[in-house]
Amino acid sequence: MSNSGDLLITEIFFLLLPAFMLLATMVLIAYFYLRRFNKTIRRYKIQKLEEVENERKRIANDLHDFVAGKLIMIKSELNESLETSDDPRVFKNISQGITDLNKFHNELRYLVEYIYPKELLSGNIRQSLTQLADDMSNANTRILMDVELECQLPKAITHQLYRLLQEKIANILVHEQPPKIFIGLFENEEDQEVSLSISYNASQTGKPIISQSNRKRGGRGKPIIDERLKVLKARHHAVHTDGFFKETILFPIHSLS
Repeated sequence: MSNSGDLLITEIFFLLLPAFMLLATMVLIAYFYLRRFNKTIRRYKIQKLEEVENERKRIANDLHDFVAGKLIMIKSELNESLETSDDPRVFKNISQGITDLNKFHNELRYLVEYIYPKELLSGNIRQSLTQLADDMSNANTRILMDVELECQLPKAITHQLYRLLQEKIANILVHEQPPKIFIGLFENEEDQEVSLSISYNASQTGKPIISQSNRKRGGRGKPIIDERLKVLKARHHAVHTDGFFKETILFPIHSLS
C-alpha cells in the first residue's frame, strides 16, 4: 500500500513538474521583460528631462542674445534722441522711457539667470546652489546653503539636483515662509552617496511642506519633485518634531549612469 502511494505521488510529481517548470520560466521571462521595460521608461524620463533642460538653455540664450541686444539698441537710439531734444516734456518722457527700459533689462537678466544659470553651463554645483540660495532669499526668508563636495557630480545629476532644490525651496516659501532655511549638501565617500538636508522652523500649524488639502488641489510642485527623486534613485525621509522640520535626501553619485 505504501509502495503504491509513493508511486502515485511520484507520478503526480512528474506530471506536474513540466507545468511548474513552465510557470517558473514564464515568471522569470516576465520579470526580465518588466525590468527591461522599467529601464526603458526611466531612460525615457531622463531623456525628456534633459530635453527640458536643453530647451531652458535655448530660451535663456535667446533672451540674452536677441531680446537683450534689441533693448540695448533701443536704449542707444533713445539716448541719441535725448541729446537732440529741446522740448522739456519730450526730454522728460524719453528719460522716463530709458529708466523703465533699464529696469526691464535688469529684470530680464534675473529671468535669464533663473531659467538657466550660467554656473550650470560649467557644472559648478557649489556656485550654482549658492547663487540659487541668494536669488531665492527674500525679505521674509533667508536661505543658508552649505555645500561640501569633493567629487565632481555629472552634469546631468547637477541639473536634476538644482531643479529639485529650486522646487523644494519654492514650495517652502509658499507654504511655510520660515525666517531661515538651512540646506546642506554633503558627500559620503564610503557609500558613494550624496546627502541633501533641508531644515527649517515649521509654521505654527505643524504641517509638512505640502498639506493634504493642497495635495488634493493638484499642485504641480509635488509631482515634479517626486519625478526628479525617482530619476535620481533617491530615498528620503522627513522628521517633524517640536516645530522643526528636517528632510534628508540620499542618492548615489552616479544615479543616472
